Amino acid sequence: MFSELANYDSKVTFIEQMFTLRRYWCILRRFLPRSTYMNKEDLDKLIEARFDGMPPKLQCAARYVLSSPKDIAVQSMRGVATNAGLRPASMLRLARDLGFDNYESFKAVFVDWLTGQDPSLVTRTAQLRVRSASEGTHELLSNFLRAELLNLDRTLNAENEPSWLSAQQALSDARSIYVLGLRSLFSTAFYFHYVLSSLRQGVSLVHGTGGTFADDLRRISKEDVLICFSAAPYSVMSVQAASFAVDHGATLIAVSDSTLSPVASRANITVLAPNVNLSVFPSVVPHMAVAHTLAQLVATAGGEQTLEEVANSEAQLREFGVYTP
Repeated sequence: MFSELANYDSKVTFIEQMFTLRRYWCILRRFLPRSTYMNKEDLDKLIEARFDGMPPKLQCAARYVLSSPKDIAVQSMRGVATNAGLRPASMLRLARDLGFDNYESFKAVFVDWLTGQDPSLVTRTAQLRVRSASEGTHELLSNFLRAELLNLDRTLNAENEPSWLSAQQALSDARSIYVLGLRSLFSTAFYFHYVLSSLRQGVSLVHGTGGTFADDLRRISKEDVLICFSAAPYSVMSVQAASFAVDHGATLIAVSDSTLSPVASRANITVLAPNVNLSVFPSVVPHMAVAHTLAQLVATAGGEQTLEEVANSEAQLREFGVYTP
């Protein structure tokens, strides 16, 4: 009995100590720079919570921070502001509005996040299992949904419109279009090639069947476009293909998760497909949304020849009885 009471007292003492430490921590963190205790996930939530109350220029800065976190980690404040179409003072104002003393302490959150990225598949799988056990299936599904909706919002928002229009124009003007997406993004490339081939001629899927990857790009030139879908971790062959296309004068459209990706860094046009990822493998939803939307934009830009191509495609499918009556 006495031993049980002793154990009980020790448990109570431990719990009291934990609550006391928590109270001290809550007081202490008021005097610490945010970067010493805030991680990127916390900062993202803070931005989203305050977003509606921000003035328009800070909202523009906040959108860029959420869509291009890698840029924040590796570029200067001036470079980030230029990419976002803002003045450096707007980025500094955002950092201070979020409670940071200066921009460098704000940037430090993203540097810490970037250096701690890319755990192994085993680690990510284990982390997902832990989350599933602690949150339950319903909450896990809700989190997946929120992440994908955030991805789509950042991909399709109005700030990306100039890139969308440039890509639409380049695809419409191209003599030939080469479509590339490897590994998990092959399905996206296949879909884009499939739809675009129904709208126009001269669309080729770069797939490398039988080891013919280099052969698929042999005739690419300055009148052509290579559209490359990529996301971290970046495929070596995608980077090689992008460099080959640029070196031969072709227009490179990068559909990528960051403007700093190895493909986007050489691209003439970059359409961002940000990827907030809670799962083991990167999501293909943002890239598929780009493929689907770009195809529709090409269709809207086409004239009578596009309608003729669509009619020919439909007629051929009927002749072969591809679909059930």
